[in-house]
Amino acid sequence: MKFKFAALPLMLASAVASAAQYSSFTDVDYTAADYGNFDVDTLNLDSRYYFGALETLGPRKEFGYILPVSNINGGFAYTDAEGESSDASYVGGEYYTGQWKVFGGLSDTDLSTNYRVGAGFLFTPDLLAEVEAVKREDVDTELLFRARYNHQLAGNDYIGFTAEVDDDFDYRSVSSKYFTALSGGQYLTAGLALIDTDDSDLYWGGSVEFYFNEDTSIGATYDEAESYRFHATHFFNENIAAKASYGSNRDFDEVDVFSIGVTVQL
Repeated sequence: MKFKFAALPLMLASAVASAAQYSSFTDVDYTAADYGNFDVDTLNLDSRYYFGALETLGPRKEFGYILPVSNINGGFAYTDAEGESSDASYVGGEYYTGQWKVFGGLSDTDLSTNYRVGAGFLFTPDLLAEVEAVKREDVDTELLFRARYNHQLAGNDYIGFTAEVDDDFDYRSVSSKYFTALSGGQYLTAGLALIDTDDSDLYWGGSVEFYFNEDTSIGATYDEAESYRFHATHFFNENIAAKASYGSNRDFDEVDVFSIGVTVQL
């Protein structure tokens, strides 16, 4: 009996150490959208590198709600719509020093070039406040105020909240994500988002994802416009995953959006 109690801390330490760690994330996705009267094909590349390892919460693609780790990111998208092509690119980064955070980014499309820059402060590891300035081409600079809060539950379980308003208070949004470990090495996430603006009705959207294990998951999303999407992800090993999705709209049967992609985590 004494041996069993003495071995317990070692077993717990081993379980903690077994959590996977990653610092580089790259996604390549191809989307074929059929809107009835026209087709749109998009090839998208996104990549992010963290200057520090991120530890998974169990599933290989689930991490903490607030990630105070400096990083750089960028991406490129090429779109073909009935023979008319366009492209878009972006680059950005976040830098943390102590409790302070500074961040910025640049996005460029065929129509405009947009800039964003901001700063944040970590009051606690679970509470982050940010202010962001967004400058769109030929549009006045807009200020956004944002707060993120992580409420830690048992183990790695959490429920996180994000609230955001603009400087004129004519845009307001709140979102939440819940993560929990189930029995038998399974996991569940659920999300809800609400967006209210002075120019449109209240928008809401929800999502749910079920993990059979750390490698395989299925999920669905649904929103106020009656658009829905089903998706699945499977990791073949620690670093490479395949993903696929299908989306449509209950009011427009002719809308079909298929997507396939690959994720590489290192």
